[in-house]
Amino acid sequence: MSYHIYTTRGIILSSRPIGEADRIYSVLTRDLGLVRARAAGVRKNISKLRGVLEPFVLSRISLVRGKDYWRVTSAECLRAIPAAAGIARPLALLEKLVQGEAHHPELFDAVEDEITRFKIQDSGFKNEDWEISLVSKVLHHLGYLKEADLNLDKKELIKVINEGLQSSHLV
Repeated sequence: MSYHIYTTRGIILSSRPIGEADRIYSVLTRDLGLVRARAAGVRKNISKLRGVLEPFVLSRISLVRGKDYWRVTSAECLRAIPAAAGIARPLALLEKLVQGEAHHPELFDAVEDEITRFKIQDSGFKNEDWEISLVSKVLHHLGYLKEADLNLDKKELIKVINEGLQSSHLV
């Protein structure tokens, strides 16, 4: 029996251990939406995927559909952002708001653009501003904010973001 291997860009949102050496990952992919993927043996020291499949990493990932989960066959790190840089909260929010394997290429592109734009310790760029920008774009692409809201000043944008989050009833 042959399996189709799907190769796509993905952002690792979170992971949790399963069994003795496996992990389940939540991955926002450009082509498949939000998927849950299992990587066998990834917690072993000899695993080739061990350093590549970490939360807050933009990867090129190859997946095969399994009965319960997708299965990771290979991955390549394209960009990693340290968790201390303030990315954990927006990506945790993204994982809560996106439900199922709905195809959202424009959402993925917006998040990827923000991650690519992110600079650690750049004097002209504040992590708080970056976080507000990322969350507003996520909410816009999921239908909780209007496009005009993205051009509001910081104080008004935060107010609209909070209203959008309240209307989602998920946070």
